[in-house]
Amino acid sequence: MSKMKKNRKKLFAILLQAALVSTAMTMPAYAAKTPGIGSDALIGDDATGPVLTGGNTEVEEETSPYTKEQLEDGTLEYGEIAWRIEGYNSTYLNLRSQLYSQTTSQSAGTALAAEASALMEDAMDLKSDDMDAETRELFEGYKAAARELRKQGAKLTNKLVKAVQNLLIQYEELLPQVETAKKNVEMCQVNADAAQKMQALGRASAQEVLTAQKALQQANSSAQQAENGALQLKQNILMLLGFDADAPVTFADVPVPDATRLAAMDLAADTQAAVSANYDLMSVRAAKAEGSSNRTVKKRNVAYTEDSVTITVQNLYAAVVSKKQAYDSATAGYQAAAQSYEAAKRQNALGMLSRANYLGLECSWLSSVASYKSAELEYTKAVENYEWAVKGLIVTN
Repeated sequence: MSKMKKNRKKLFAILLQAALVSTAMTMPAYAAKTPGIGSDALIGDDATGPVLTGGNTEVEEETSPYTKEQLEDGTLEYGEIAWRIEGYNSTYLNLRSQLYSQTTSQSAGTALAAEASALMEDAMDLKSDDMDAETRELFEGYKAAARELRKQGAKLTNKLVKAVQNLLIQYEELLPQVETAKKNVEMCQVNADAAQKMQALGRASAQEVLTAQKALQQANSSAQQAENGALQLKQNILMLLGFDADAPVTFADVPVPDATRLAAMDLAADTQAAVSANYDLMSVRAAKAEGSSNRTVKKRNVAYTEDSVTITVQNLYAAVVSKKQAYDSATAGYQAAAQSYEAAKRQNALGMLSRANYLGLECSWLSSVASYKSAELEYTKAVENYEWAVKGLIVTN
């Protein structure tokens, strides 16, 4: 077989792999209960993995700031998500293995980027020679395949990272609601006990007792549902990150965006960057269009997609502004509620409040905490969605 034919065969195989990766974007990302563990070579000071820099075709991989020990220390930091997926998500690793038949010590994103680099080197080797029409066709094919692999590798990594970030935000948002529900059970139990005592003294009817007991049942049911929901969500997050579902892992708080992240936002420049990096738009632009009619359709599709990305980024920026205002308002309300709660604790310590009254104030306080935490996390999510869009990833939830 001639060298040219071998090159064509290799190119066809690589393009097929790129197509498979693109198709795999719709696959569920849940890992098996027994995770596939990445090698020490990938998790450490010299490791390279997640492609988080955007949807550009000249992707630069990031170097992990976390050691293997940090990724396995039983505490999940928000920034570790990408590196846990790259090294430990078995579904992710299995997908890479199916496409490349390489050892599991290589991550999907890294393998894609390495193959893309090799293809680009092959292309440049071809370019260094005098290219006839057939060689030029192969040269252009290599370049196209390299770009597609880079794009799909970045999209595969980033889409999973964004999904897990959103799940972790949902989990943290749910936790204060669980605590509020538990406290409500305690308060309903006190009310039910009080109703029975009042009935024994002839000061409450059977209907009042029944009403209090139903309220207790409802509170227990709501609390159990909240706890089950939080547990299921945590198990999903753990499995997506390559942990066992029941692993004793603690989630560190999701960090609140600092002022520097807001200051760095430039809607005009960010919109331009988002249009340049958007994965879907790149696919539309790369689509073949033969004939004037098809070229007209393609031009219209490109313009439509560009407008869609622009509008989406503008809406996401507006959401950041809106959620920041809501967060600032919730912060003020939270501070006022904290002062009221401190006063209630002092009154309770002095015996100035009944048990029922104090539990009612505790429920009110926990409800304020839940509202504040929700506003904080919704603000964080708005910032994350905007920044992901600027990097090229827009996902409709």
